[in-house]
Amino acid sequence: MKIYLKVVLLFMFGIAICCGEESSSIKAKWKMPPSCTPFDPPRISDLKEELRKTGYRLVIAIHPGSGEKGGNFIPRDLYIVNADGTGLKQITDTPDKDESRLRTSPNGKLLAYNQGRYFMDVKTLKTKQIDGGGSSNCWTPDSKQIVSWEKGKGMVYIDIETGKKSQPIPAEQEVGVYDTTPDGKWFIFEIRDFRGSPFSIDFMSSKGGEIRKMPTYRGGECHPCFSPDGKWTCWNGGGGLAIRKFDPDLPDGTDGKIYDFPCGSDPCGRWSHCGRYIAYVYHTGRWKYHDSIYIMRLADKKTIMISPPGWVGFNHDYDWLPPEDLENK
Repeated sequence: MKIYLKVVLLFMFGIAICCGEESSSIKAKWKMPPSCTPFDPPRISDLKEELRKTGYRLVIAIHPGSGEKGGNFIPRDLYIVNADGTGLKQITDTPDKDESRLRTSPNGKLLAYNQGRYFMDVKTLKTKQIDGGGSSNCWTPDSKQIVSWEKGKGMVYIDIETGKKSQPIPAEQEVGVYDTTPDGKWFIFEIRDFRGSPFSIDFMSSKGGEIRKMPTYRGGECHPCFSPDGKWTCWNGGGGLAIRKFDPDLPDGTDGKIYDFPCGSDPCGRWSHCGRYIAYVYHTGRWKYHDSIYIMRLADKKTIMISPPGWVGFNHDYDWLPPEDLENK
């Protein structure tokens, strides 16, 4: 009987250890350099529970109420919410300033907003403004600069400590840089009415020069971004998210295979750091109102809604944050 009891206790102890290991492996690590596994199998069937255990959070810009008053938009403030939709917390209160266009730095420590004019420490929530801020929130891989297009001149790098700008880098034409690869060698963006396409996703070297057009999928393509490891892109593929591999060594910059995720118009996706999930907006076509943010698990296309309609959701007014207690190294 004693031997049997020992066997049972050892078995139960083994299960506890395994469960503990599984739980800890689910928690987001925010490793640098990033490693993304978009289509790895789900670790927990319930997506909400899986997201809760990752510890991921999102920062979002929210309009109070319906977002509109007297025909004008009410200024947005910034909030943090857990990726499972719980724990919503307001972190700015600026009734005279609209806060939007959010982008977390590659190392997860800083948040750029208002197109790279303001920078917030994710842990302390202290914010500073730099002079001569940019027109985009595209970070350099070292999280020390943002990249912007200076009208009539070219691309410039702006030091977020000093506000100092680099010499402009000329390009084939004016572009709005959306994202860069983690090696800093490639930019991605959209251009309208370019080389026979009303909408197209395009990329170019960070040294400037020729713009390379990626294959057109269908109408309305826009808002591209790289996965954190730079090996994938997602974009609004016209009627939903579209995903494909990125390889600048190939003539088209991709192998041509597209993964399609129908989920409404103009989803403007944002990758999680591990690449397993994408946060996006479900637009209903009412452009005067903002809609809900959803999170999709790519492996099985399961989704959860983390914000109610009318609160948030235009373009890139949201991004991922590391777990609150994570030590970024």
